[in-house]
Amino acid sequence: MAQVKRIDKDLTNSLKNKNANVLHYVSLLNAERAALTRMKNQEDDARKLYNDAISISARGGYVHDAALAQERFADFLRGIAGDFKEAKYHLEGAIQRYTNWGAMGVVEHLHNKYHDVLAGSSTN
Repeated sequence: MAQVKRIDKDLTNSLKNKNANVLHYVSLLNAERAALTRMKNQEDDARKLYNDAISISARGGYVHDAALAQERFADFLRGIAGDFKEAKYHLEGAIQRYTNWGAMGVVEHLHNKYHDVLAGSSTN
């Protein structure tokens, strides 16, 4: 946890110094932090923060980071929120982004790991 705090501090300082290239990292880190609190009142915050991270990454041209944000959001939706329909949507989006980026090993991994969600099953 100490390393996470250090990274967060470094990224926040970079943002304060007008380094816009780290905004998408800060957004994803904030979403992950909200997801880890696992409190019901934080679920909506986490959803918004993940969507922000996806949008900011995609608009900045960071295709691989947008894919990662969608993958992490899908994992949150599947595990904590229990929303398999939206998890499937974001997994498919992550797979498409990873495919466009050429990360076929990651695509294969996601197909194997989330077969149940991608097949439309709500079982783990």
